[in-house]
Amino acid sequence: MDSIEAYTAFLRMMELGNFTAVGRQLGISQSTVSKHIAALEAEFRVQLFVRTTRKISPTIEAVELQEHVQRLLEQVEAVRAVALGQRPEARGMLRVAMPESLGRSRIMPILPMFLDRYPQITVEAILTDSDPDLVREGFELAIAVGDPTTPSLVSRALRVFDRIVIAAPSYLSRRGVPHMPSDLDDHDVIVTAGAGTGRAVFDSENGRQVIDLVGRLHTNSDQAAYDAAAAGHGIAIVPGWLLERAAPSQIMVLLSDYSLPTIPVFVTYPQTRFLSRRARLFIDFLVQEIAIR
Repeated sequence: MDSIEAYTAFLRMMELGNFTAVGRQLGISQSTVSKHIAALEAEFRVQLFVRTTRKISPTIEAVELQEHVQRLLEQVEAVRAVALGQRPEARGMLRVAMPESLGRSRIMPILPMFLDRYPQITVEAILTDSDPDLVREGFELAIAVGDPTTPSLVSRALRVFDRIVIAAPSYLSRRGVPHMPSDLDDHDVIVTAGAGTGRAVFDSENGRQVIDLVGRLHTNSDQAAYDAAAAGHGIAIVPGWLLERAAPSQIMVLLSDYSLPTIPVFVTYPQTRFLSRRARLFIDFLVQEIAIR
């Protein structure tokens, strides 16, 4: 058995989950991929993949081995590159979880830049507002908002975004412009605190005001709230990342003399995980493109 080729086939199976796709990527036959996996299973005396008629799923043992095999192959690649007087090239699949709103508006638009810079890296971006289990779900990295709360994860701060009060000029021409937080009581507020009543804490030079936001339109989506406000349906409080590409004629910022609690954004990964070179490069890319410099 060619151990390096077998380990490479194993990693590609973890990423692609399909013998044919792995064979196509590596330039070998499907049967050769199957033989490599079978040889590793015989050598390790464990089952690495559960095969059914519908899909192929990695076992717990395969998930535990993945990081170590990744580390081994990166070292082999580094040795080869040094021997040839080259720099090792980052490659492989990078699975990243990110919040829906932040991902769509701020991360996805810049991903092509990263892919152009590193042509051997493939990115699987999963947009979800739930907290993923990085190890169990096979994510190398997650981009998260709010304060880090999981001690088993390493967190690196990327940027702090403001919360911003917005409305469309068409709405303001009908209903007037609020000049202080308490004026929101007389407006249609698009509430993004779920099904219940939201609460906003405004700070200014004149002290703090806590306002209960009662509106007829509620949503759990910041993007939906922004879209509704831009369409003239009311006033919304949204993360600042949604406004970075907005046209001034489409939306107006309100109550700029008042500040709301900010939104920290950070990238996180398990403490016990060996970060692949592709993951380190992606973190550096995010710091360069997103963080305040």
